[in-house]
Amino acid sequence: MDINTAFKVDFLQIKSIDFKKKKKLINKILEDYPEKRFKNFSSNRNNANFSLKFFNIFAEELNNICKNMEGVMQSGDVWSVSYKKGDYHVPHNHGSKGYCGILYLNMQKNSPVTSYMQPWNNHNDDSIIYEPKVEEGDIVIVPQFITHFTKPNNLKFKKRIISFDFKLDLPLYR
Repeated sequence: MDINTAFKVDFLQIKSIDFKKKKKLINKILEDYPEKRFKNFSSNRNNANFSLKFFNIFAEELNNICKNMEGVMQSGDVWSVSYKKGDYHVPHNHGSKGYCGILYLNMQKNSPVTSYMQPWNNHNDDSIIYEPKVEEGDIVIVPQFITHFTKPNNLKFKKRIISFDFKLDLPLYR
């Protein structure tokens, strides 16, 4: 009997290297890119231009991602999102091509994590929501087409993430 995988969705999770040092650097850089309040969260997506700085600081992690995914990363947009008490993010995706990354920059143990909606029901329990076990300093990478959201933050602590989109140039033959 053969068992094959009909569909596969990549989900990559890695730990940042020397995160305390990198967190200080990123938080200092973010002072130059203030967030604007949107309906349910704050973000600097529309005016953030710190992609190169972010990609330089996290070069080792991003190179490991490329090695794992067997491709060359083409840098894209980078922005921060903050969630005060009661803030949340509605279900959305980032397009049909490329990848979306999240770095959990400022997070407490009980902060809400990003919830991913599986494009089909889980065959074991019919669930469609996946919530990874993440902590501060973790980076998660998924295809941009995966719908995701953040449940309301019930803590007084302001959770902050760095989100980034990128394309991956793959070799012609694997």
